[in-house]
Amino acid sequence: MMNGIQTPQVRVETRGRVPEGSADLAAAKVGSLLRVAARPVLSVRVTLAVAADPAVARPAVARAAIDLNGRVVRAQAAGQTMRAAIEQMSDRLRVRLGRAAGTGRRAAARSRRCGGPTNPGSR
Repeated sequence: MMNGIQTPQVRVETRGRVPEGSADLAAAKVGSLLRVAARPVLSVRVTLAVAADPAVARPAVARAAIDLNGRVVRAQAAGQTMRAAIEQMSDRLRVRLGRAAGTGRRAAARSRRCGGPTNPGSR
């Protein structure tokens, strides 16, 4: 439950030979990030894929798309292993959700430029 609105289930889709347990890991990682969402979460979709071609340097790909009340926040990462791809995708998603919520360095800088509150200890 988030602000009286129920958070939807993380839907995970797999393609190729995705290692066992990867879907659960991805759902847990993305699901834990939903608490930082500043808007109602309408849907959450994660896609995990492994390339069949052994010559591909980073065959594991993890993608996430979160619909925040009409604004879709996406993140994608590729890795040598599915775990590495999921970890990197999760890190990127955390940053993008922070931006969508108006937190982070850019929002703070924008606030200072616009005459908003500043943190005197950070100068």
